[in-house]
Amino acid sequence: MADTNSSLASEILKTYPHAFIGVEELTGVHERTERRSRPNSSEKQRKANRRRARWSYAELLGFLAYKAPLHGSFVVKVDAHYTSQTCTRCGHCSKGNRPNSGLMFVCESCGYHLHSDLMGARNVGLRALLVRQDWASTGCLSCTPGRPQSADPQAGSAGRDVSDAEAKAARLSRYAELRWSPDTSPRL
Repeated sequence: MADTNSSLASEILKTYPHAFIGVEELTGVHERTERRSRPNSSEKQRKANRRRARWSYAELLGFLAYKAPLHGSFVVKVDAHYTSQTCTRCGHCSKGNRPNSGLMFVCESCGYHLHSDLMGARNVGLRALLVRQDWASTGCLSCTPGRPQSADPQAGSAGRDVSDAEAKAARLSRYAELRWSPDTSPRL
């Protein structure tokens, strides 16, 4: 798998040299990936499940991060919250924008429709540009803030730092202001 991820990272960076690349912060994606094992699953489905379970997103990001400077590029992780549920045209965010949790994105507010993966990719790109803009204006590169826990280990999830929820709300509010213009990117 390492050879595949290394080759993929190299191909991305050869195709897009001197780029500012935004990737989703997907901590724990392997643990959250739904894997169904049914007794009557086809051999093809079982092989696909095994292949998906072996894929290491973190390894790919590691290869991208260390190879990017060699190609004059920069990789930054951005907040993945609601990227495939937020409309890049009007900013409306809702689970209802993904009818039946399907592959199509249909905005409840403005009616814009697009493949949900492309919508998610546009949102990741816009968030990466926001990070770049902040970096240019402040001189500081800020990654997605962590989610600090309370100093009291017995507090559990109720002991989360209030500022974490406020910071997340502020980020999501800022993301809702981002817009994708088809005039500036007609091919996408």
